[in-house]
This record gives sequence, structure tokens and C-alpha cells, in this order.
Amino acid sequence: MLQALRRKHHSGWHTSKVAAIVFLAAMAELSTQPAGGLPVLWPANAVLAGLLLRQPALGRPVVWPMAGAVLLLAASAWNVPALLALVYGFANLASAFVCWRLLAQPDAAPNLRQPRAVAQVLAACIAAAATHTIAAGPFLLWLAADAPGSQASVIIHGFLGQLLGYCALLPPILTLPVPASRNRRRTPPRTQPRPETVPPFVCLLAGLTLCFLVGGPGILVFPIPPLLYCALAYRQHITAWLALLSVLTITLGATYGWIPFGDTPDPAGTAPWDMASLQLGALLLALAPLIMSCALAARSDTIAALNRALDHDTLTEALSRQAFLRGAQERLQDPALLRGTGLLMLDIDHFKRLNDTYGHAAGDQVLQAFAQTIRAAIRPQDLFGRIGGEEFGIVLPDTGPEEVAHIAERLRARVAEALTTCTESAEPIRITVSIGAVHDSRANGETLHSLLSYADQAMYRAKHGGRNRVCFHNARHRKHPHA
Repeated sequence: MLQALRRKHHSGWHTSKVAAIVFLAAMAELSTQPAGGLPVLWPANAVLAGLLLRQPALGRPVVWPMAGAVLLLAASAWNVPALLALVYGFANLASAFVCWRLLAQPDAAPNLRQPRAVAQVLAACIAAAATHTIAAGPFLLWLAADAPGSQASVIIHGFLGQLLGYCALLPPILTLPVPASRNRRRTPPRTQPRPETVPPFVCLLAGLTLCFLVGGPGILVFPIPPLLYCALAYRQHITAWLALLSVLTITLGATYGWIPFGDTPDPAGTAPWDMASLQLGALLLALAPLIMSCALAARSDTIAALNRALDHDTLTEALSRQAFLRGAQERLQDPALLRGTGLLMLDIDHFKRLNDTYGHAAGDQVLQAFAQTIRAAIRPQDLFGRIGGEEFGIVLPDTGPEEVAHIAERLRARVAEALTTCTESAEPIRITVSIGAVHDSRANGETLHSLLSYADQAMYRAKHGGRNRVCFHNARHRKHPHA
């Protein structure tokens, strides 16, 4: 019951944060709405849909009345007429709901690191913008009835403004990194910006500055190359936020006359087709770096998957022999590990007899269960690899000799207590493991080959001593009390 109350309180706190963010987005939207015209950007819809996609647990029915009330509150604070506020509020909610439902489907791409994800997000944005236009279109036409010839431009401007808002705001929200768990044992140290990451941002600032200095319809050319440069240099979410910054700078700057743009686009209708042209260009400005960053992210994920397949054993998901030895050598040469490094060699007892009794399929299941047990018991910084057959190795960086012995004994006990359920066996199988341990003393200057030999010798002493035990071998060949 206490956990249920905590979950309810936690959910309520998140809902309140969503309400506050949507209110601020609606106020920002209304601040770009000139008298008698439409807002230049429509951020509230995209923000609401993006937050619900980031926090699936918030997608409850109560969220939508809350969002509607927040939108009406913002309109009231901005002195928007009641009828206009109701029409826009309903259209905004319908638009955000369509976008959320389309991208919350189980078959939708989970992130923007897949090529098909960009197409799915763009399709959802078009559907959401069309929904808003259909819901509010008749009312907009009624408002534009006194301006002959402007009805079509009002509809097009409203649709493109919605589409631009979604395409510019959704990617930054969807690509935000997942917050680190509070239960993580170690927090990665903050790294200083590398020198090579500065030029792309400087180039983007220069491109945006040229927009203000030069002006004219060609302003959209200036920030596109720097944004593509940023897509090559930065992570995807940083590129998305920089693209949003560029869209806001150009769209608002050209609309309010800060950037010379020929006949200044006026959402009220003085130069509506110029405004539509600007919105289409800004849409390209938002999509071009997104498409490139998505392609680069997909390539990076493919390379990472290939590297993982090369560096990991397919059966147990432990490090392969080559990857384990490479990582062990790096740990031994790391001067920051002041307490030295421990090395364990583990061999499953009577594994050949198990294979002969239950078959190789059961043996594979035992290896998988054994690997899961070990991975659950070691530290995040430890290396766990399969040396060959039923023999495994563990590297314990920055660990003293006594701690190495304690970890080895704890692992032995965990394996002895675990039960493995196999389809080939009517009863669960219990296994044991023999462990040889060695500690690298920097004063002795032992090589990796020597340490592996010492650990292997200690492991065979554990085998000959009755199995299911730990033997410790150091440079002086003294027997450890756990042996």
C-alpha cells in the first residue's frame, strides 16, 4: 500500500510538471500571435505530445482534461476571447492526441536512431498538423471572411506552422538522454568540452549572424551547412536542439523584422506566401540535420553491434577470449589503479560428466545460467570473459589482495547455491566451481601471461584439492587462507 501511495505521489508530481511546461509553452505560443493573425509557432502541442512519449505512464485519461485546462488558463492570461480559446484548445488537444497515439504504437520506432523513425515521426507530425487544421479550419475561415483572397493562405499558414512546430520541437524532446538511475554505484566524471567540438558551434553562430547581416530570401542557406557540420560532430540530441535554435532564430527574426526578408512576412496576411515560403525553408532547416544525425546514429549502432558480436561470446554473452585479454592488459597498465588488479580463473566442476549425462543442450543451458549468476554478482567495472569451454576469467581492477579473496569466495558460494532448470533434466541441476585467484603487485611487475599462469595453477590446485573451493596464488607462491 505504501508503494502504491508513493507511485501515486510520483505520478502526480510528474503530471504537475507536465502541466507547468505545457502552460509555459502555451504562453510562448500566444506571445508570437499578432493581432488578428495566427501564432508563428505552435509549441504547446508538440511539447505535450513529446512529454507523453517520454513518460508513457503519464498517458492516462486525466492528463487530457488537465492539459485542456492549462491551455484555457494560458489563453485567459493572454486575454484571448473565450470562443477562440475554446476552438484553439480543442484543436490543440486533438492534434497532440493524434501525434501521441501514432508514435506510441508498439510497432513505432522507439527512438530516432533508426532510418524508419524519421519517416514515422514526419508522418505523425503531418497527421497532427492536418488534424489541427481540420478541427480549427472552419473557424479560421470564418475569421478570414473579411479579408478576400486570404482564406487559403490562412489555412496553409496554420498547417505549416503546426507542422514546423512539431518537426522542430519533437526531435529535441524524443532524443533527450535517459536520466541516469539514482541507484548507480558510480557517476561518470564530467568531461570538459573537447577542442574539436567548438568549431561546429562557432560556424553555426556565424551562419545565423549572416542571416541578420545579409537578409533576403537566401538566409536559409547560411545555417544549413553548419547544422550538417554539427550533425557530424555532436550527439543526436545536441544537433536537434541546435536545429530548434536555428529555426526559432530565423522564423521569429524574419517575422518581426529583425532579419530583412524582402516584404516582411506578416501572419496577419500582408505577405502570406512569403510566410509560407519561410516556413517551408525552416522545415527543411529542421529536417536536414535530423536526417543526417539519424543516418550517422544508425551507422554507429551497427558498428557497435558488430563490435559487440566480435567481443562477446554468443552463448554466454561474456567477453570473448581476445576481448578479455585485451581488457585485462589495459587494466594492468592503468597507473590510476593504485591498489593493483586481481585475476580469477573459474572452471565449472565435472562439466564433462554433466554433458555426458544430460546432453550438450543441457550443458549450454548450464553455461548460460552460470554466466548470468556471475554477472549478477560482480561489479560494473569488473571484466568477465569466457576463456574456452567451461573455463572463465574475471579481472578485478583497483582491488586489494584481501578483497580479491573475498570476492572469489563469494562467487564460489553464489554458484553453489544457484539451481539451473534444464528441459533435459527432470530436476534442477546444481553445479560448483573451482577458482584460482592471483593479485598483481606492481612491485613484482608481473606480466599478464604470468598472472594467467599463476591463476591457472591455483585453479588446478583447487580442482585437485576437492573442487568447489578457492586457491590463491601470489608471486611468492604462498597459499592463501581460503585455499
